Amino acid sequence: MRRLMQMIRMPIFTLRRKLIILLSAITCMILLGQTLFWLSSEVTDLDAHAAAHGTIDAQGVANSCAVLMEGSDPHRFDSLLDRVSRSIDLVELTISDRFGTVLARRRASSLPNFVEPEFDVFGAPREAPGLLGLLGSKVVYSVSSPVVRGTVVVGFVGMRYRSSEIADKATRLIGIALGMGLFWLVLGSVLGTIYVRRITRPLAVLTEAAQAVTAGRLADVVIPEQRSDDEVGVLEESFSHLVKALRAERAENAKLLDTQQHLNARLRQRVEDVTGDLRETASYLQAVIRAMEEGVITCDLHGEIVEANLGAVRHLNGFTRPTSGVRVADLLPDGNVLQETVDEVLRTGKGKSIELVRLCETTIESDHAAVDTAVLGGQRTLVFRASPIQGANKRPIGAVLMVTDETHTRLVEVRMRRHDRLISLGTIAAGLAHELGNYMHAINGFSTLLLRDTAGDDPRRSDLQSIRDENQRAIALLERFLQFARPGRMRFGAESLESLVGEAVAMCAFRLRKEDVALDVDMTGVPAEVRCDGGLLVQVFINLILNATDAMAGRPERRIRIVGTTSEGGRVTLRFSDTGTGIAAEHVERIFDPFFTTKIATGTGLGLSIAHKIVEVHAGALTVQSTPGAGTTFIIELPIAGPREEAA
Repeated sequence: MRRLMQMIRMPIFTLRRKLIILLSAITCMILLGQTLFWLSSEVTDLDAHAAAHGTIDAQGVANSCAVLMEGSDPHRFDSLLDRVSRSIDLVELTISDRFGTVLARRRASSLPNFVEPEFDVFGAPREAPGLLGLLGSKVVYSVSSPVVRGTVVVGFVGMRYRSSEIADKATRLIGIALGMGLFWLVLGSVLGTIYVRRITRPLAVLTEAAQAVTAGRLADVVIPEQRSDDEVGVLEESFSHLVKALRAERAENAKLLDTQQHLNARLRQRVEDVTGDLRETASYLQAVIRAMEEGVITCDLHGEIVEANLGAVRHLNGFTRPTSGVRVADLLPDGNVLQETVDEVLRTGKGKSIELVRLCETTIESDHAAVDTAVLGGQRTLVFRASPIQGANKRPIGAVLMVTDETHTRLVEVRMRRHDRLISLGTIAAGLAHELGNYMHAINGFSTLLLRDTAGDDPRRSDLQSIRDENQRAIALLERFLQFARPGRMRFGAESLESLVGEAVAMCAFRLRKEDVALDVDMTGVPAEVRCDGGLLVQVFINLILNATDAMAGRPERRIRIVGTTSEGGRVTLRFSDTGTGIAAEHVERIFDPFFTTKIATGTGLGLSIAHKIVEVHAGALTVQSTPGAGTTFIIELPIAGPREEAA
């Protein structure tokens, strides 16, 4: 295979082939010249012989015509013409008197007429047709002879005839010449190839060895033996000396390289021994810093970060990643105050703490649980404690920043305040339920009796209808209060979230068609069944779909997308996204508070509060992500196994 690949990469016109082609061309030219000369001589002799025979035949015809010239019978020459036509390949035979009057003529019927010949006593001069004119066709000869009676010329005989003998013989001669030429060409090529191979064989060996030297394979180089004393032999000897010198140089270089590697190994071991203690100390300190939950950032005198641990990366998630070369002022939006604090610490040599609140919508991790910053309007609270780092000469060489994220603490405070409000609302609702319920149902009963006893054309009937309708609305609001305060015992079972979402969509279908809202539902990522109270979750889904529809009123694009996924830890996530106006940042924190609503005309402020409570009793979480002007996404997280019924 290797030999085949070398042959494929070999150029087409090598030196050997060029020499063979050159010798073959010279041989062909010599043979062609000799063959052409020989053929020309032979063909010229044949042509002269054929012309001489024609002249003799014409003279014989003239002698036969001498006794017939004086007659008057126009057919007196017919027998003579027939005899001549049978004896030779006649093209045209003309007999005329001495004045040029044609007495008799015989022509071949298959040939066109010829120009009238010019007769002379000594015959018409002719030119040899040459070698090319004799090949491939019969040659036409023209001869003439005078008709003599006694010593007087009484007429002329002109004859044109063809001779196939010369063409046939020329063809045979060419075949013989080609056979001889081919024989000598093959013989010359074989002898030339042997001779050229004897010359180029050593050159090919030298070329292959030179390619191996160029590729660095000195060990594979075969040193050719000197076979002659000519230029090729001198070249072989010189190449052998060159290869031996290169091998010796390579061996010397390998020896020097081994010595250098040995010295490098000893030096490397020495360096490792000297720096071993420092490396262990540095590793110990880095392990301690990496294990710290609190973020640690070190910076130089110019405020550029030198190193930061994983705690700092985690606490600053959502802002600029604290990596080497980043300035302290670029860690947070409006971070110049942080740079000023570092400068003050470096200048005074005393530590200082600051608390910064910055906008960031990225979810953070706290104690392996997600913390939704959207509840706080996207505000993150970070506490930085800066201290100077002094060198051996007691001069500051940098500063260390200890950073902690207090957002989770602020979120707990917000949720505690909301929990307190919910407890108060539940107590109030429970107290009002008993008092207002009796009055509302009494009013509903009496208004129903009055409507039944009032005629249809009575002008008071519309007022009574309004009283009963408004009272029923008050009763419905009271029932929602009671459900929010005491939702009753939960009925948990294995339910299909896809079916529950489909039920909620079906109940909202009329409203969606009326508002021209496009709905996309993708529940392929949720499990087949989830343990939950299906009726309550349908109520949550309906509330979120209707709220999204209200938020998209008047928008050019109205689309709701519901996507379900399953995350690690046995939890399922449902996302309800819309293309509405979004929620203002100052309203996000209060969006789940009772009686808080942005729909002044139609809202009661209890829908999201009840939905939030239902999700919580399912041991889940309901959060919101919103960008004003770009839409809102409500996220429901539920455990697949469901909560314990006793806790619910």
